[in-house]
Amino acid sequence: MITSLHISNFAIVLEEIKLEAAESRFGGQIGSSGDAGDALGWLCLQGSDSAGRWVLWLESDEIDGPYVGSFQWRRVAANVQFDRRCQVLGNVDNEVALPIKLRLGSSESQVLQILGKPTFRKGNTLFYEHEHNRTIRNEPWTSTNTVIIVLRHGVIWALDVDQSTRS
Repeated sequence: MITSLHISNFAIVLEEIKLEAAESRFGGQIGSSGDAGDALGWLCLQGSDSAGRWVLWLESDEIDGPYVGSFQWRRVAANVQFDRRCQVLGNVDNEVALPIKLRLGSSESQVLQILGKPTFRKGNTLFYEHEHNRTIRNEPWTSTNTVIIVLRHGVIWALDVDQSTRS
């Protein structure tokens, strides 16, 4: 489903790009909380498009180690204030693209056409989960890709994507 994203010409492949590489490319400051199984690191990036402001959090939990394993991309109100660690992207770096033709503002019918029937739906939230086997360095692994889409007024307001690979 969704295992990567591009911010302008910078590709972020989940579980392959380090959070620090995104910080070096775009600025901002990596934040963190928790420890051990509850550890979470993130990089906050904010921008805007013709429909308004958005925020993108690149995330790395304890299982991901230093790599980006998930992201949240969502619309925000014009008056939302972020702390100084959340980098404002200039016009050059302001384009976010997914490997499929979905983006903030895509209609529910586009979501259903592209991703099909959700694994589970609760109100205006669509849950998709896809699991597949793959081989990494000649060893069997299982990858799980989870996509959560929040709709508001019939269009995508927020996307939460997670990639997890285990032996």
